[in-house]
Amino acid sequence: MNGILIVDKPSGKSSHGVIYSVRHITGEKRVGHAGTLDPMATGVLVVCLGQAVRVSEYLIDHDKKYRACVRLGIETDSYDATGETIATHPVDVTRDQIATALAAFAGKISQVPPAHSAIQRDGVRAYKLARRGIAVEMEPRAVEIYSLELRRIEDAEVEFDVACSKGTYIRSLAHDLGAKLGTGGHLSALTRLASGPFTLEQSLTLDGLERVVAAGELAKHLLPLDGALKQFDELRLDAGAARAVQQGRFLPAPINLTTPLVRAYDERGRLIALLEKADTTLKPKKVFES
Repeated sequence: MNGILIVDKPSGKSSHGVIYSVRHITGEKRVGHAGTLDPMATGVLVVCLGQAVRVSEYLIDHDKKYRACVRLGIETDSYDATGETIATHPVDVTRDQIATALAAFAGKISQVPPAHSAIQRDGVRAYKLARRGIAVEMEPRAVEIYSLELRRIEDAEVEFDVACSKGTYIRSLAHDLGAKLGTGGHLSALTRLASGPFTLEQSLTLDGLERVVAAGELAKHLLPLDGALKQFDELRLDAGAARAVQQGRFLPAPINLTTPLVRAYDERGRLIALLEKADTTLKPKKVFES
């Protein structure tokens, strides 16, 4: 049971809670995720099963796509609908004003994360400090918004799609949009549409996962673990070289490699290792079970 599973995370469940459910449904103990979603959010949660857990670190850096809904006129302490209301404002803005304000966030921006976030301050999660009433000053971070598409405005609700770099807080984007419009605002709904190459269309709900497992069809929905490694060069090995790699031995490095890590496949096309370039040699970094 080795591979990548795309789960459509339900609202109200933590990412860790989804992992617990996947372990229970599949019976696989080695389960992890790549890229946390807030409990309120839904959509693409990339789940790694079996040996795929060992490549989860290469999935976290992927760009993301979201569908967000912002409620103008109400500010909350967490920047989303789960928080306490801290201010209300009248909402009297036009579609053109909203579109102009939203477009201003496109490109490379400096963003301040919410105080209610998992970022650590002196070894303590910021949200834990915030819940204790301790003021937390968050450092701005550089993120990039690749595209913003306004989809719908209904009363005080604004829905838009956003493609962005890793580390972007859509809650902060919602808060900042409200501030720019002078109305205040918070994130009222969020769905992750994609994480890197993995999309919502590939996903299973937890109920759907139960059905495919009961039918013995889980393998049809598992994506190969090298889906996390496509950014690295590929190397096909003959039987002798493959055996050497599986025994932890070094190989001469071809001169045409362009990435520091290399996917190594055996003669049958099976991914057997991730190799690391070291001067003129390749050394096994991760060797996978056959």
